[in-house]
Amino acid sequence: MESRSFQRLIAKELLVWSVALVGAYATFHSFEPLYERVRQAATDAGFSHLFSFEQTSPGVSRFNTRVLTASSLPLRGTINAGQTDQASTARKVVLSANDYGHFHAMAAIRGQQVEFMTDTGATYVALSYETAQKLGLQPQSLRFNGRSTTANGVARVASVTLDQVRIGDITVRDVQAVVAEPGRMAQNLLGMSFIKQLSGFELNGSKLTMIE
Repeated sequence: MESRSFQRLIAKELLVWSVALVGAYATFHSFEPLYERVRQAATDAGFSHLFSFEQTSPGVSRFNTRVLTASSLPLRGTINAGQTDQASTARKVVLSANDYGHFHAMAAIRGQQVEFMTDTGATYVALSYETAQKLGLQPQSLRFNGRSTTANGVARVASVTLDQVRIGDITVRDVQAVVAEPGRMAQNLLGMSFIKQLSGFELNGSKLTMIE
């Protein structure tokens, strides 16, 4: 008796799975209303996970698990803030990959020159503790209550806002950034809090073009 009930349960589940999968296939190709009915039936039967799709953005991590490693983008050469590459026009800066495939740029922040490596894997612009001191951000008074993964392991970070970051002719204002605790970052990173404010960001071979 129990065996027969178990077989009926298995058969029912297989039927629901089959209907859900066939319905989903047909719907995605032509029948959206049918898809909704099949999705609801599957949800009622406890198979809602079949219709759950999560979209993620490559190279961009959440605040408490941000990646501050320099592995996302390849750059050759350094462009000084206030000086535009000859190939740059109309608030455009072109960077060239260095021998290691990384893109470096000099940025003007609070009247100081700061070297950055471009990294789409960093959610925010990331500053070393020493750079923050150089910029007069008084890192000793900051609250290091965030956590980040760096090339040197997990480090505590503090949030700051930079009034503006200027690279060549490009100026981006109100840039969110993080400062790493002392000795945990050897390289400042130009992360997505700067990049996402650009109107263009194109990688073509060994050339990286940023457009304000």
